[in-house]
Amino acid sequence: MLRPRANEIPRLIRRLGSPDASRADAARARLTVLGARAIEDLVAALEGADRRVRERAMPLIALIRDPRGRAPLIATLLDDDPGMRELAAESLARFPAPDAVLALERTLRRDPQEAVRVAAVRALVEHCSAGRDDAIRQPLELLLDPAEPRSVRVAAFALVSTLPLAQRRGILTRLGTDPVDEIRRLADGFEAELREAGEPATSRTPALLEGLASPDYATWNAAVHQLGRGGAAIVSPLVAEMCRRASDAEFATRAGIALKALGRRHARPIADALDRVDDPLALQVLVEVIGAIGEPALVYRLKDLLDRLAQTADGGDSEATHDAVRRVQAKAHHELARIGSRVAIQDLRGALADSSRRVELELLAAVEIVGKRDEIPVLLGAFGREEPFVGARIADAVRAIMKRERIRRDDLTLKRLGASEREALDRILPRPAPRIPGRRPGPLARDT
Repeated sequence: MLRPRANEIPRLIRRLGSPDASRADAARARLTVLGARAIEDLVAALEGADRRVRERAMPLIALIRDPRGRAPLIATLLDDDPGMRELAAESLARFPAPDAVLALERTLRRDPQEAVRVAAVRALVEHCSAGRDDAIRQPLELLLDPAEPRSVRVAAFALVSTLPLAQRRGILTRLGTDPVDEIRRLADGFEAELREAGEPATSRTPALLEGLASPDYATWNAAVHQLGRGGAAIVSPLVAEMCRRASDAEFATRAGIALKALGRRHARPIADALDRVDDPLALQVLVEVIGAIGEPALVYRLKDLLDRLAQTADGGDSEATHDAVRRVQAKAHHELARIGSRVAIQDLRGALADSSRRVELELLAAVEIVGKRDEIPVLLGAFGREEPFVGARIADAVRAIMKRERIRRDDLTLKRLGASEREALDRILPRPAPRIPGRRPGPLARDT
């Protein structure tokens, strides 16, 4: 069975605190695969006393990106430990939302630790890259203020590449006379980069891919934006590098940001890559990018991907690989559902009915959007074998379908349910308690 075994998630989280790096890495990999199922326990770990567990849990929460992780990370910005505050700010880079922006801005105003402020600036710049214009103001103010610490301003300089061209040139002109040498050098270098932008993208791609893997934020962030301006020519080498770094989720995330920046004009090579990529992590990024671009003709290509993955589903790969492939399938179903398509409904129904696999939340999100009466028995069958959190989401999907399709309890589909499915339906939609003859309705018995 691929669903988490009893007490598996708490045991994995304890292993995050292991001094044995390989043991901790194995736990981290399995928790990443479990994804949203592990989020509640990871959030609970932030309240624990084991510092190593806490500092390793936060990046996992960021990687999983379940919305339930955002508020606990915001709360951790007020932790007594500056190292925890720095990690919380870094992790919030993956949660572009108004409350995260406000919390990071508050950190920039009040936190006395320079490293924490640098992490908050970087997170806000990432929010800008993700399209949140409300995150621009404070990093821009810090960048233009010579009185701010050098490291904070250098971190804020990455904002320049996200700005419109006219605003970007004006700021670079101003920074070209800045009293801080490093800021002037960055401005001059960026101007040179703009002048070199006319060069063929392929001549700069190897260096940019190396920069994309850099542990230095400013370096990889600059590479993301330069690759995002490279057009269709960067797609093949970028996808190939993702496949070469098959276990590097951080690199894949950065590559996804660059691919999304290409937009619809250069999106077709991204869809074409679906036909030649086998690595699950790279496929997951490609599916997310195609969904973010949102061109229906490209999203429909995900049906071909699902057909290909279904043909190879019974191979001899490891359980972890099977989990990763199934996550790709779930994401593909969700993106198809978001454009209202039922072209892969048979595959979706089969995935929900498969008792050997856990029900991915994206599958439930998909069936909630496009499901009809024929999917209700399958959902009810899955309800009885799932953990409470997933069961609640299944119940939401059943109720949503019944409401949209105007299905009543006396519908023929529901009358044909087996005993276990009918029991599940009664738990999701409890029948009203039978009225006892002779008893008057009302919360209180009448005095006599």
